[in-house]
Amino acid sequence: MGMNSAPVEPAKVGSPANDALLAQLVRGALGRSGRGTSGINVSSCSFVVMLHGSVGSVEEREEVGRVASTVPGVESVTNKLRVR
Repeated sequence: MGMNSAPVEPAKVGSPANDALLAQLVRGALGRSGRGTSGINVSSCSFVVMLHGSVGSVEEREEVGRVASTVPGVESVTNKLRVR
């Protein structure tokens, strides 16, 4: 009798290995976008990125969320940034 096991899905190419690395990659993307991370806390759980803190405008809030969503490995973004 052979072993019957479920197929193992390969890791996505270019995806980060864990949530800590993903949060670091999002912070880097924000820095490269010219916005930086001042006033923004980035965390990740199960590849869902959470943004907390405050920004200067609604447009800036939307831009930070957009930049975060473009990072490879981000499944979704929960944007809880407040506008000052």
